[in-house]
Amino acid sequence: MTDEEIMDKALKRFAEDARKKFIAGVREHNPDGTKGLSRMTLEEKLRSCREEVIDLWFYLYVIEEKCLR
Repeated sequence: MTDEEIMDKALKRFAEDARKKFIAGVREHNPDGTKGLSRMTLEEKLRSCREEVIDLWFYLYVIEEKCLR
């Protein structure tokens, strides 16, 4: 597979997965439409980003540990 083919497949998958995840998040966190990204303060968005990065760190840590075994 060429780099361009990898890119095309990866972007297609991202678009599909991102849409599903976003809609699921809205249903979970904003089902009545009274909250949401556009209503969050900058501080709330930063806190959420930090929380996501922390989660990602732990996923990466576990993957790395498994690869090194």
